[in-house]
Amino acid sequence: MTQTPPTGDVPIEDQVIVLPDGILGFADHHNFVLVELVDDGAFQQLQSLDDPDFSMIVTVPWLFVPEYAPILSEAEQEQLEISDPQEAIVFCPVTFDSDKNEAYINLLGPFVINAASRRGRQLVLTGTDYSARTLLALGAS
Repeated sequence: MTQTPPTGDVPIEDQVIVLPDGILGFADHHNFVLVELVDDGAFQQLQSLDDPDFSMIVTVPWLFVPEYAPILSEAEQEQLEISDPQEAIVFCPVTFDSDKNEAYINLLGPFVINAASRRGRQLVLTGTDYSARTLLALGAS
């Protein structure tokens, strides 16, 4: 496993996020760290520790969609050992369309992590109107 430098004074072992099921389409990637792209930035890099060439940009959805309210099934809550929303860390994948100079957030496939155990999953929400390609308002360029 490749080690990424720790963030601040926190040892790398305490920063690892474990996704036992991997990421949709990348089931062999299980161990990750969140890397700040800029201080106090809206976007982080979810960096694989299993493959140093694999990463994706993610963000906390409420920065862009304050009314976002994903509903976890009872089975998902049990699997993640989350009984209270405050026990969860939630972030969503972001994609960029360089041809259109636009960014999109995937509200349909959030990552939900148990804050205490740092274990989680990428979920696929059902019974919702959330989209996998919600345009982000990034301000004037």
